[in-house]
Amino acid sequence: MRSESPFNALAVAAVTIFFHHALRKLYPTKRQRAWIITGLSSAAMCLGSIPFVLDIAESRGDITALRPRYRLAALICRAFQGFLLADLIVGSRYYPSHVTICWGWIHHNAYIVLLHYLVRRGWAHCFCLAAVMELPTLHLSLAFLHPRFRHDWLFCGFFLATRIVFHLFLLGVMLAPMGRSVVQGSRLPATFLALAFPGHAVWFMQSVRGAIRRSRSKEAATPVALQSPSDSDFIAFVDQPIVSATLVPQSWKHGTRVILRPI
Repeated sequence: MRSESPFNALAVAAVTIFFHHALRKLYPTKRQRAWIITGLSSAAMCLGSIPFVLDIAESRGDITALRPRYRLAALICRAFQGFLLADLIVGSRYYPSHVTICWGWIHHNAYIVLLHYLVRRGWAHCFCLAAVMELPTLHLSLAFLHPRFRHDWLFCGFFLATRIVFHLFLLGVMLAPMGRSVVQGSRLPATFLALAFPGHAVWFMQSVRGAIRRSRSKEAATPVALQSPSDSDFIAFVDQPIVSATLVPQSWKHGTRVILRPI
């Protein structure tokens, strides 16, 4: 099967659903189970982005050094389509109340269509480079599945490095003639990045404000010594509304399911 074949997305969706069923027994709550596919997706996308990020790092920011790796890039994009599809299928079955119209059905299907377009245009490698932005979501998923990984400021640091600084870098280079040469002179990739950035900026500010608020609350509650999160802390941590996996909510909350988009 060719790497750019849409059937690869179906194969990944099937494998993802299998892993969800195998892993869901390890997590007692519905909220935790709702984060399994998000964790798998964000981990896979971060891993897939590594060779593309290394191209840019080794060339000290030269976007023209980004190697297309057409087969690998197309396969990664088809895999992300599969994760989105699996999330809709599993969510409809096990946590339908968390699959919202906007951030579930519309967002997932829009991304499935967008990824197909990027693969057809030969721009999959640009998406794979931006997939490192899944790093904050990977941390967030681990925090839900294994509360000991929860750390407000570490999440904010990952978010700042990927969703703000790296995002601005990509936007700048894709607006420049050198960056447009990587995508046959098109301004569409830069447009996608420009449209996504305001949301990233708002979510970052909200996450920082939330981290400050929770930090002050902990200091007021435990003035003598810093304590590790207890079970009751985590119950409060997850006691928030969530939306479907692999998507961005309207505002940052620790209890909100987030996969921040690579583009």
